[in-house]
Amino acid sequence: MRTIRILVLYNKSSRNQTASLTYNWPDQLKRHPRFRCTLVNIDDHNGVRSAYSKFRLHLGGFDAIVMLHSVFSNSNFLRGWLKLFVEKTDIPKAFFIGNEYKLMPEKMAFCEEIGVSLLVSQSESPAIHALYRERLGCSVEGIPNCGIDIRSFFASTAYLDRPVDLGYRADISPFYCGHDERRQIADYFSLHGPQLGLTVDISMLRVDRFNQTGWPAFLNRCKGQLGTEAGGDYFELTDNTRLKVNQYVDTNPNTTIDEVFELFFAKYSDPTPLRIITGRNVEAAGTKTVQVLFEGHYNGYFQPDIHYIPLKKDFSNIDDTMAKFRDNEYVRYITENAYAVVAQELTYDKLIERFYRALIRIL
Repeated sequence: MRTIRILVLYNKSSRNQTASLTYNWPDQLKRHPRFRCTLVNIDDHNGVRSAYSKFRLHLGGFDAIVMLHSVFSNSNFLRGWLKLFVEKTDIPKAFFIGNEYKLMPEKMAFCEEIGVSLLVSQSESPAIHALYRERLGCSVEGIPNCGIDIRSFFASTAYLDRPVDLGYRADISPFYCGHDERRQIADYFSLHGPQLGLTVDISMLRVDRFNQTGWPAFLNRCKGQLGTEAGGDYFELTDNTRLKVNQYVDTNPNTTIDEVFELFFAKYSDPTPLRIITGRNVEAAGTKTVQVLFEGHYNGYFQPDIHYIPLKKDFSNIDDTMAKFRDNEYVRYITENAYAVVAQELTYDKLIERFYRALIRIL
């Protein structure tokens, strides 16, 4: 199969250094034999300026331009002459869209302005893909946003030698996602962990997040990890509901998720959810750390009682969940199954092969 020559744009800075996908995707694309990559960190202004003449001289040497998640997730970092360069270039462009729960009108306008040929969604939902195709008229592919780098994420500490029973690091989900599951699972085990006989290490504070080397080390200190699916239950391209919820929360700072749900989400009779597996799930599986997860789909990769210990969202099965967590044979079965899934289906090699097949169809 042919090697594809790509210009890869990404944004890596001190602001996003704890996000695995920020540093893994550029590195893994560069290593992959299907691609010959020119990598440009658009946060490195000196590097971007020095690359300008190279772009102009070697524009004909690229088969496609690839913009990774970090280019436009929380903010659009593709600006100025570089954005104009991408807009004016007539070679195919692929965009890995990030955080598909906010700034969606801006992201759709961005896709239209630069002429995206292939949109890579973090969701594998056919309904989500259909909405994108209808709006943008481009190819759409669903690929998880984070794979497993087995050089970094592996079981370096035996399960029984790990001092922490359950660990957790996550950001708080905004109310416009339609739920508050991350805070709920963190608060429950922070409060009840000692009563359940658990040693826990749980934090939702950004200051307690880990860097590229600290995260696998933390996973190897923990027998288990808590978790939920990422994303929201009410996907829309307009951001209408998100903006209304934000306005209400700003004027009612003491509101609760239950109140917000009744005011803004209870009216939806057939919502389109965008829920996805996350790097936290994949990387915990890579270190053979058992996961206690709220019941969910997890892109179809993880099944309850096969790849994770299921916990109902009202905590009504907590006794059963804890009994399973303390059953070492059951835990071994779960962790081995989860490891097999990520090692076989969610390595970066496999994810990038999927991207290669999607990209080559539009060249």
